[in-house]
Amino acid sequence: MNLREIAQRRHDIHKSHASSRPLSKDYELVGLSGEVAFAEFSGLEVDWEERPSGDKGIDFTTPNGKTIDVKTARKAYNLIHEENKPFADIYVLAQYIDNKEESILVGWEYGHVLKKAPRKDFGYGVINHYINKNKLNSMQDLKEICDI
Repeated sequence: MNLREIAQRRHDIHKSHASSRPLSKDYELVGLSGEVAFAEFSGLEVDWEERPSGDKGIDFTTPNGKTIDVKTARKAYNLIHEENKPFADIYVLAQYIDNKEESILVGWEYGHVLKKAPRKDFGYGVINHYINKNKLNSMQDLKEICDI
């Protein structure tokens, strides 16, 4: 499996969509890397299917039915989620490391908590709810909550 090739295919099927907003270099690779890191942590499977309509903000569903969205960034200072978009049950923040082309998991928070968090434009004209990485829950706690 070549993550770069899969990421390029994901980019290509979404590039003409109005909702597509690649805000950084290798946007799809960065996101996919976070999903792979979470799959390795949780034992859940990455959804490799190419979805022209997107994944509706759900990267994983746990055995006990919780939905999880992994948010990955090169500068993972905050867990962010765009205002007025549907919320998953749980959000995981991952940090992408360019020279290794992999991600490490930083922490997590419930979607209902993120939904009530302060909002800010981080410089791209998009308003996001955000929680600082230092206020996120431990990844180990997530294993118990999600039965993974």
